[in-house]
Amino acid sequence: MTSATRPQLRFAAISFVCVAVLAGITGWGLSVFTVRKEHDGVVRAVNDAVIAPVAAVLDAAPTQPRDDTVKTLDALTQPQIRAGSVTAVLVEGPDGFTYQSGAPTGAGQLPLSAGSRVRSAPDGRSRFVVTAQRGGAVIEVEQLAAPIESRLRDLTVTVWSTVVAIAVLLYAALQACFLLAIRSITDQNARLVRLYLAGEDLRRSLDLQDVLTQLARDSAALGHGDYALVALFDAESNDLIMRTTYDRATHNLSHVQRPCDEWLLRRAVVTKTPIVAGHASSAYAQFIAPGGGLPEQLNVLCAPMCLRDTVVGAIAVVKDPTKSSRGFSDSDIKQVVDLASQAAMAVEQAQLFAKVRAYAQEVELSYDSTLKALMAALDAKDEVTEGHCERVARLTVHLARELGVEGAALVDIERGALLHDVGKIGVPDAVLKKPAALNDREWEAMRKHPLLAGVMVSKVDFLEGATPILLYHHERWDGGGYPFGLSGENIPLEARVFSIVDAYDAMTSHRPYREAMTHEQAMLELRANVGSQFDLRVFEAFERLMANRRDLHAKPSARRDAADGHDEPPRPDHEHDPSAKDLAADTRPDEAAA
Repeated sequence: MTSATRPQLRFAAISFVCVAVLAGITGWGLSVFTVRKEHDGVVRAVNDAVIAPVAAVLDAAPTQPRDDTVKTLDALTQPQIRAGSVTAVLVEGPDGFTYQSGAPTGAGQLPLSAGSRVRSAPDGRSRFVVTAQRGGAVIEVEQLAAPIESRLRDLTVTVWSTVVAIAVLLYAALQACFLLAIRSITDQNARLVRLYLAGEDLRRSLDLQDVLTQLARDSAALGHGDYALVALFDAESNDLIMRTTYDRATHNLSHVQRPCDEWLLRRAVVTKTPIVAGHASSAYAQFIAPGGGLPEQLNVLCAPMCLRDTVVGAIAVVKDPTKSSRGFSDSDIKQVVDLASQAAMAVEQAQLFAKVRAYAQEVELSYDSTLKALMAALDAKDEVTEGHCERVARLTVHLARELGVEGAALVDIERGALLHDVGKIGVPDAVLKKPAALNDREWEAMRKHPLLAGVMVSKVDFLEGATPILLYHHERWDGGGYPFGLSGENIPLEARVFSIVDAYDAMTSHRPYREAMTHEQAMLELRANVGSQFDLRVFEAFERLMANRRDLHAKPSARRDAADGHDEPPRPDHEHDPSAKDLAADTRPDEAAA
């Protein structure tokens, strides 16, 4: 049983019960009324044919001899008895006069009250008895009850047959009316469902091309047209631009971008009302059939896409009269107009999203400019590590991807790697560029740069995802790092990934006071510090990455001081010292030697 048949069955059952109850009450009432009416008719007939004439004879009896009265009564009653309409007549006068004709069943038992009744007879044939009082006399007329009862039964059957027939007709009429009503409601519901689904499809996408594609297909389907065209209104040029055309027969969809001079579409846009008319095919041939093949006249339905009294475009559904002789029905027009109303919001939503996406790209560019400005500030602060941030950012993204990190998290990791040393802006130059080992106070200032970076970036919302690297890239797996002393899995994955890349780049880069390590030497140093400073899982991923991507291996260049011709005295890189125990931490050279 489908959901569509359940209401019909429920209505059929309820209406059957109601009609049956109504028919029963009506049939009972009509049968009682008919029987009573027939009974009264029999009594009147007896009264008119027998009782009234007998009463007239009795009224004249005191002035006549008794024998004459009897003869008169015999002349009156005997013909009816012989005809069988009456079986017996009994009369009892006030002066002791009695009269009997026929074979009465109740002789000597005349009641004192008038009325009618059925009396049993010795021969087994019941009698219908009518008793009346006239001027002190009691007159009783007997008839066979069987014919009367037969007529009453026939009348009852006729009444009930009529009631049942009317009930059946009424029940059938109710079912027909319900089916017509439910069909209308079902059609309306189906139309609304189709419209809702079409609207859902339109709103599901934020891409304008997808919205226009779906709109062209749905409008052709809902309007039962052969072609569909979608044009958008350009407020800047104050022009109507044809954007999408659709051939329903071939499912050929085309996206165009050309001005539309078709006056029906323009009229629909200007008047904000749907238009149905026949129009020359030449106005549409360039859009739907450039190769020709269209008849001279087409049936066109144009519906404006209006939103808050603003027209965003128009839909045109075109019918080829050679393919379909039927024009646009009221249902076709209503469905296309309703779809155009929903499409207006979807189109505006897609257009707004395109603008937001363009603005977001501009903001992304401004973000990149901000990051470049910060990196330039870092390079100006410490020229020894120039280029370090770009290298570690690129390699960190590769390693994070090797570990399964995807999507926006990679962008945050890249930004964190680029800005990992931004906190050094707050470290005094005297400490950062000191050519000798740092004392305890200077090391305390140096080790604050992750916290300084976190404070600086916390003011910038789009850099929030970069904070794990900024704050924790000097933490160690064994808990001996800074600034918080985190250990193991408590250190964010981004920071564990970056710390290996940061140490690798530091060891394979030249410094004024030492030569760069080779790739193989750096990998051995990293392995030696797995479990104490680095996460084994991250190191193994780094090892796989380097084995598969030799283009990522460090390629040290000549020493900067030699290449630049500067006679710069060697000074330690206080953050990255390959001779120290911590390969990527601010460990003093004198502590490392110890």
